[in-house]
Amino acid sequence: MPRLASLLLAGLGLLAALAAPAVAMFLLWRAFPLIGDGHLLRLVDDEWFPGEGKFGLLPLVVGTASTAGLALLLAVPIGLLSAVWVRFYAGPRRARLAEMSLGVIAGMPSVVFGLFGTFWIVPALGASLASAALVLAMMVVPSFALFALAALRQVPEGLLRDGQALGLHKSRVIRHLALRTAQPGLIGAATLALARALGEALAVEMVAGNVPNFPDSLLAPVRTLTTTLVQEFEYAHGAHAGALHLVALAVVALASMLVTLAFKLGHGQIHAAPEAA
Repeated sequence: MPRLASLLLAGLGLLAALAAPAVAMFLLWRAFPLIGDGHLLRLVDDEWFPGEGKFGLLPLVVGTASTAGLALLLAVPIGLLSAVWVRFYAGPRRARLAEMSLGVIAGMPSVVFGLFGTFWIVPALGASLASAALVLAMMVVPSFALFALAALRQVPEGLLRDGQALGLHKSRVIRHLALRTAQPGLIGAATLALARALGEALAVEMVAGNVPNFPDSLLAPVRTLTTTLVQEFEYAHGAHAGALHLVALAVVALASMLVTLAFKLGHGQIHAAPEAA
């Protein structure tokens, strides 16, 4: 019986490992109409108007990078401060309550954040890059805070006690010992948060304005790669459908690279922790 369970688990693990390559191959196969019709070079153009045969991905890439990047800049300081407070300043009861609250918020459907942004942020900032970044930051903060908290908890207690024994103030112990030791894990947490921000579609679609152009200000409307998939896949055909499958492939590849990077950084922290102690 244990042998059967081991074989079953190994088979499930193999299927999971093959899922990403299978998805990539499927997307490439579906993109053949675009490649076969000679439209591949049009992907580097600066205009996305599928009805006119223009499949330039640059404005979509810029919209994706700008919204996700701004969201990360907003989310990381807030999430890191939250994690530090829970780890070093909150009592056991407050820490449990805060961690549970972060978990509940992190698990909320994206449409809830989109509705909040529609009724509270868009009236003030318009359907724009700023609105999309704020909504994404709200979604990313709890996830990043939980990942950062896990990284801070891997810092050896002995290292912290040694710092306090040397007469260092608690804030200096946190800045110079805890955060420095947890740095690989914190970078991994930020990478995972960025992956979520890049892959979000519904909430961004509700507040971003969805205009495929290069934003010249924070109040300009934008469109991302994922929102384009949501909006256009239903009626796309031919070269248009092929371009959308390549867009999906780019999103999958980017998310895979970010998750792999985060795993390597977090794994490196686990090996480095005993040395720091």
